[in-house]
Amino acid sequence: MPRLTTVVVSLLIAALLYFTLIAGIDGQRTWAAMHRLDWVGWISILCLSLFNYSLRFARWHGYLRWLGHRLPIGRHLLIYVSGFALTTTPGKAGEGVRAVYLARRQVPFAHSVAAMFAERLLDLLSILVLSLLAIVSFTGYVYWVLAPLAVIVAMLWVMHRRSLLKAAQRRVENPQTMPARVLHVFVHAWERAFVLLSWKPLLGGMALGCLAWAAEGVSVYLIADKLGLTIALPLAIGIYATSMLIGALSFVPGGLGSTEAAMALLLKLSGMAAGTALSVTLIARIATLWFAVVLGLFCLGVLELDHRRHPVQTGQEEIS
Repeated sequence: MPRLTTVVVSLLIAALLYFTLIAGIDGQRTWAAMHRLDWVGWISILCLSLFNYSLRFARWHGYLRWLGHRLPIGRHLLIYVSGFALTTTPGKAGEGVRAVYLARRQVPFAHSVAAMFAERLLDLLSILVLSLLAIVSFTGYVYWVLAPLAVIVAMLWVMHRRSLLKAAQRRVENPQTMPARVLHVFVHAWERAFVLLSWKPLLGGMALGCLAWAAEGVSVYLIADKLGLTIALPLAIGIYATSMLIGALSFVPGGLGSTEAAMALLLKLSGMAAGTALSVTLIARIATLWFAVVLGLFCLGVLELDHRRHPVQTGQEEIS
């Protein structure tokens, strides 16, 4: 686990590079657009982000209850949101932060990994579903919906089949190569999360995921509307989801750069001017990604201060 000072420094560097890039590309236009977005607009899009975080936390909390853990909801919320602090750091270290704090609450690492695997899988599927809204909005691409739908159905079916899990476990029992080791980790996480992939928690979690990520897409629509631009609500949701999917597939921490490039391009293809599309994109990312990072840092600080006042012996490496 990284030290807290290391986390803060890495985040400051990432933020400095990010906002320097904004200033270098079209900082004046973006700053002007941010001023045009009145306080009602800012409160609205930040509340949509909070709605997203709340639904995802409800799903995470439900997963741990499903695994037999009854945690104080206030403390658990702090632990969950603290993971957002490390969104822009390599290796998705935020999941490690949650696991450490949950271990202090007698939640085994295996259960944290299971919840993380299920959450990541259902976020991916939810975003993939919402991205179909962008595909159907562009003329001539309707038939491309069939392939993603087939992928979603296939993944749901595969994840629910214990016989396939057992077969995969046998295939990766003694990994010798790097791809085999990666596959072994995936299969091991699948095994731990299997109880969360039964139909009831799987479909319920996916429904919450779709609603949560759609709320972020509504932010794009509201930002465009406040700036006097016209974009259909389903298209705005689809563009946000597609850009998030591209950012996730780029394997860049937080999707930095790749998500912004995809969103700006799709907004431009929808009819916006290039500079305006970039302004909408950057405001949306500030209200979603960077807002989450700030909240995560606050929760991380609260947890660390509380832990130093009331230390718990867990035998695990801690942030300090």
